[in-house]
Amino acid sequence: MIFSKDYFSLILIVFFLVIFSCKNTKYEDSNYTSKIEVIRFEKLFFESNIDSILSLKSKFPYLFPNQFSIDEWKEIYNDSLRRNIFNMSNHAFKEFDSYKIEIAKTIKKIENEFGSFNIPKIITVNNGIDYNYNIIKTDSLLIVSTDCYMGDNIYYKSIPNYISMKMNKDYFVKDISQIFLEDFIKYPNDRRFISKIIYYGKIISMMEKITDFDIEEIIGINKENANWLYENEYEIWEYFVKNNLIFSTDISLEKRFINDAPYSKFGLSIDSESSPMAGQWIGYNIVKSYQNKYNVKLKDLAIMNEYDLYLKSNYTPRK
Repeated sequence: MIFSKDYFSLILIVFFLVIFSCKNTKYEDSNYTSKIEVIRFEKLFFESNIDSILSLKSKFPYLFPNQFSIDEWKEIYNDSLRRNIFNMSNHAFKEFDSYKIEIAKTIKKIENEFGSFNIPKIITVNNGIDYNYNIIKTDSLLIVSTDCYMGDNIYYKSIPNYISMKMNKDYFVKDISQIFLEDFIKYPNDRRFISKIIYYGKIISMMEKITDFDIEEIIGINKENANWLYENEYEIWEYFVKNNLIFSTDISLEKRFINDAPYSKFGLSIDSESSPMAGQWIGYNIVKSYQNKYNVKLKDLAIMNEYDLYLKSNYTPRK
């Protein structure tokens, strides 16, 4: 087969475009990674000499609550259980650069949608597997407990499954990404149930747009739960409407249908078969209904009044 000069010229052009495209992508990723400052405090603590605790306290006073004495910190340092947990978490996150790259990708996408924002310094710690405080955020700091993301672990056996299933490395980047994103979405002053579920619906929808996580991971449910929500969307909404929950200000509805739990609480015999966070699911579908009707930017969606969004969505649940 004989190829013309034009053919070879085309091949060279394509080749150089690919090369330069790859270089630009690598440069952009590197540029965003350089924005992230990470301090592996648990490594500094457990891998330093015990006499270094005082200097660590001087350098990181915000990580040493006043109610704990130096002797108590030394007990933690010498405690075989805490040290074993550190060894496990350290092994789980030994290749930390890959997580840094994934976090950088999320930051890049958030900035593309919302503009630049203050990126807090990320400090990893071991908090004794206190999953209620796996992430603590201030204006300048994001403190993340790596021992709450070790995956299938002997120390998680006594933790309820609906919680421990999210204590793995996949949720490490997901949870950090969501914390960043939540800064742009104001929690509604309106106390009505509809406004609260749409607030969470915004978060889920935006996480779906900005990250590569599956909808199950974003909500924090398993595949079986997700299937239940898909199959029962109409019945869930019908229950909310018939029981006058849509505009209710009853705070107990958060525990029943919004907060993480083993299942949602309808007060029916099927409760134990249901998925948790059914309210969040309905809120997500209302937001999706609105997005399908209007070409709205995420930064505008984030600040939109939840009740107005509901009225304009013309939400009709799937039967």
